[in-house]
This record gives sequence, structure tokens and C-alpha cells, in this order.
Amino acid sequence: MPLRAPLRHLCCLLLVLVLLARAGAAEAVVFFTEPNFQGEALRVEAGATVEDLATLRRANQQSWRGAISSVRIEGAARATVASAPGLRGERLELAADVPDLFALSRAGQTWDRAIVSIQVAGPSSVAPAPASPERLPGPVIVVPPPPPPRVVVVEPPRPRIDRRTAERMVEHAYREVLDRAADPTGLRTYRDRVMQEGWSQQEVIQQLQRSPEARAVQPEAAIRRMYREVLGREADPAGVAHYRGKWREGWTQGQIREDLRRSQEGRGRNVREIIIRAYRDVLGRDPDPAGLANYERQMREKGLTERDLRRALMSGDEYRQRQRR
Repeated sequence: MPLRAPLRHLCCLLLVLVLLARAGAAEAVVFFTEPNFQGEALRVEAGATVEDLATLRRANQQSWRGAISSVRIEGAARATVASAPGLRGERLELAADVPDLFALSRAGQTWDRAIVSIQVAGPSSVAPAPASPERLPGPVIVVPPPPPPRVVVVEPPRPRIDRRTAERMVEHAYREVLDRAADPTGLRTYRDRVMQEGWSQQEVIQQLQRSPEARAVQPEAAIRRMYREVLGREADPAGVAHYRGKWREGWTQGQIREDLRRSQEGRGRNVREIIIRAYRDVLGRDPDPAGLANYERQMREKGLTERDLRRALMSGDEYRQRQRR
């Protein structure tokens, strides 16, 4: 039985509303500056391409090139990322969330902070069914085309900050830029700006970077000190040159220190320190070479945690004999 005209109109209207809803809910991929979907966010909708992330600015006015550490997929979107502008260089296809790009390897390195260009695609569009040759009475409803895809730097809202949180933000900024604790005057001044004027931690950092004290820091000496403190060795010439370039781009001492910690060498050193500490706490000695190599491999390749390591040591004969003494 053919549908009556009012019912036909209602069905058409419902179809239009569904199409509009789908058009408004664009598929997208969100890129974050920190692991586990933390930090600043860059939302790239399906159909959009970023030829070079150097053209997009973050809140600290640094570019998005080499700043991405985790990726979240919205809906059925998928992304192609590359290590060079124009989707050249090494490429990686992403169709699922990646909490930490450090876990994805590329030619002996990782994809952490290596993305330079992006292309995002959505699900394949389905062609609408052909209209019935029977002309429906009433007005013709025209469905507007979906809006063009966008690339949006997401600015998080500025919440109200309590006194204790504001002071922690200022202390962190002083450590980042000047590598020291905040003096009472500076702590009070910037705490009030955070609480009363809505300054962000990044704005405090930028203001400190313009200070005479920050400008007087010798980059090479600071970089060499951080190599010794984080990696336990002297900086090589290539490393000094690399971080001098980052310093000129506006990186803080805290950013350089964190980059060293997140490097393959830095993470390896951290793993070894965890194993040595566990051996000393559980067995009262340093690990033998075979044990160190075994547990280092398990922590790197199989995700063995420090708790798992301690349990393994406590289940061994050496620990039980030690407890009997």
C-alpha cells in the first residue's frame, strides 16, 4: 500500500535530520603533545590534510612539527602520518588509538614526536538511493552539503585556580626555565597573575624566558649539565648542536631534560636503574650481567613492570635462602 502524503513528508523530514546530524558529527583524529592523550590537542577532521605541521602554532608559539606523542581516533576516521612534509618520508597508517607513539618503531627509532605531516580520511560515503519516479506532493527539501573539514588547535578552557595549585604552577615554571626554585617575590607575583588574571603556566614560562636571568644562561653549559644528570655521560657534539637549535626555537631547560629522558638512551638507563634498585632491595646485591640482560629484555619487549620484577626475584631460591638466614 503506498504511503500517504503526510507520512511521506514525515519520512523525508526524518531522513534530512539524520543526514544533517551525520554532517555535523564529523569524523576526526585528535593528536596530543603528551602520552595518554594529555597536553595540547590538535583536531584534524576527515578530509583534511596538513602538509607541514610547522605551519601550525601551539600555545607556546612553537610549531606542531615533532610535537605529537599520542593519537585518539574519533568515529571511523583513520589517519596517515609521515616523517617529512607533504606526506613524504616514512609513513604510518593509524586506525586505532595510540596512547604512546614511543611504542611504535620506525627504522631503528620511534614515532614519538616524529610526525611532520598528516592526512585524515573518513568512512567511504554511500551514494543515496535513486528517487522514485513518482513525484511527491509538497515542497522539495534540499539537504545542504556538509561543511568543509577543519584543522583545529583545541584550546582548553581556563579553570579557576586555587592558591596551592597556582603556586605549584609557578614553581614548575621556574624549574622549567631557570632550573631553580621560585624566590618569594617571584612566587607571589606570578601566583597572583595566575589566580587573578587567568595566566596559564605557559604564559608564566614565556614571561620567565624574557627575564634577564634566563637570557644570561649559557645554552651549551646547561645542555652539557643536563646530559650528565639525565644520561650520566658527557654530551656528544651532535647532541649539543641539536639542542642548541631547540634552545633557539624556544625550548626550555625542562623540555630538553624531558626529551633526554624520553629518548631511547634515556629510557634504557631508567630501565637499568629500576632493575638495579630491585636487586638491591630484594636480594641485597647488584644484578649479575645475565640477570640484568634478561630482565632488561623482558621490560622492553614484554612489558614487565617493576612490581612483576620484584615478584619474580622474591619467588626465586636466592631470596628464600636469604630469608632463612
